[in-house]
Amino acid sequence: MSTRTIRPGRPAKKAGSLKGLLFFFLLGIVLFYLLKDDPPSVLKPAAPYIAEKYQEGQVATEQEFDTFSEAKTYLGDDRGAVKRTEDDRYLYLTGPGIGIVDEGGTLNIYQDESLKKRLTYVASGSRLTLRDFGPDVSRIEIAGVRGFVASDRLTLYPLERSTNRSFYERTGDTLRHYIVANAGLGGWITVGRAPKDISKRTTDYVEVTTLTKDLRKPTPLSAKELDAFIKNNAPDSPLIGTGKTFKKVERDFDINAAYFLAHAIHESNYGRSTIAREKFNLFGVNATDIAPGQNATAYKSLDDSIRKTGQFIARDYLATDGKYHRGPFLGNKAKGMNVFYASDPYWSEKIAGILYKMDAF
Repeated sequence: MSTRTIRPGRPAKKAGSLKGLLFFFLLGIVLFYLLKDDPPSVLKPAAPYIAEKYQEGQVATEQEFDTFSEAKTYLGDDRGAVKRTEDDRYLYLTGPGIGIVDEGGTLNIYQDESLKKRLTYVASGSRLTLRDFGPDVSRIEIAGVRGFVASDRLTLYPLERSTNRSFYERTGDTLRHYIVANAGLGGWITVGRAPKDISKRTTDYVEVTTLTKDLRKPTPLSAKELDAFIKNNAPDSPLIGTGKTFKKVERDFDINAAYFLAHAIHESNYGRSTIAREKFNLFGVNATDIAPGQNATAYKSLDDSIRKTGQFIARDYLATDGKYHRGPFLGNKAKGMNVFYASDPYWSEKIAGILYKMDAF
């Protein structure tokens, strides 16, 4: 009987052991790169300030500086500007530019550098032509007025960096104004009949004759014609039928009915604005920039708003002894009603455009 020798077999290889070694090898490589010191950067961090010098409307040179005073000194009397690197905000200009009124409410414009005698005011978002910049007070111009403002209320831009600017444009006999502004104040508007000497396009301020018309004189338009204008332009307007009221106010208070209707149309969107619907306020009386709906005066009816506001404007704005009298016409920010009635620098132009469409003068 033969016997069979039983030899022990080779132990089976464990595949998992090789995978484990590979895992720890790769993990070691990853940890090595994560924990080793980073090589020093070859890029130097940007300096806090950048000075720009301009020539022929273009940026000629740029130089970085560690301090604001060094950047200013570098500019000297050359045309240029200094901006902050972290947010690209311009802090200093050596020539003309644009100043945007910040969101801190209306900005007062003064006659003198001491900011004592107020000339008028403008809304936040308005873009002022900056004639001379100073660290405390700057000399500006907008909508016909020249004066001084507090510099810390302005966001600055040199003209060389301002690609979108307001301008007037002549189209046939009509003058249009492209207004660049923030806070909903901008856009295309029709101003009126273009002056004969106006060029095709200009960034200079233009004053149409409608802005100087005496608003104490009656309009030749009848009550029916006023109502027809409303109906043709806004068939759903609650102002349809108020032509008689506007003409009565014209007779009682010596206030041009066409102007007064155009005023209501502009302020209330043909009587369809929230303030007009909830408070019967057609003219924006006491509708301050901060809280227009809350502060606006409430009236009993549309006729009540037309009559009381007509009396108020005739007394305080058009009468020569009126509290806010600066001339019995729409005017601009230097003269007329726009000086103190509205913070919108071009409020008067927007009403003048409606009168032009009415053919009221």
